[in-house]
Amino acid sequence: DGSALPVCARCCGVYCGACTWKLSGANGDRRHLTEKAKRLDPKELEYWTSCPGCGAGEHRADCDFRICAKSKDMDRCVDCGEFPCKLHNDFDCDGVAHHANSIASLNFLKENGEGAWLDMQEKRWACACGAKLSWYLPKCLKCGKEANPVNNR
Repeated sequence: DGSALPVCARCCGVYCGACTWKLSGANGDRRHLTEKAKRLDPKELEYWTSCPGCGAGEHRADCDFRICAKSKDMDRCVDCGEFPCKLHNDFDCDGVAHHANSIASLNFLKENGEGAWLDMQEKRWACACGAKLSWYLPKCLKCGKEANPVNNR
């Protein structure tokens, strides 16, 4: 049924559970943020760190993936006959580290199911000590072990 899977993962393939914004807001720990993010205007910082996930409610309602999927009455982009489309190909190789491999992520989701995808992501983005890791975090905030940011995963 997919109820445990964030809507954004159904569309773009990026795991929200490792989002620097989401973790910073949910845990109240700004150490997840990059230095650039920490310098944002306070109102903009509040918007991003209050994110419940790109696919939740009206937050990021401007997402091209969400708009396209909704227009086709689909829950998951990977089930579309046009997948991977230009939008996905461009996203996958746009130079943003946490976007890379999004097509492979969605293919894994389709081939293995939402439960297996979610399990894999939760393991991928957890330190051996059990702490959650975020995309650009160089070290685990709990134990200090090198976290291997997104471009090393």
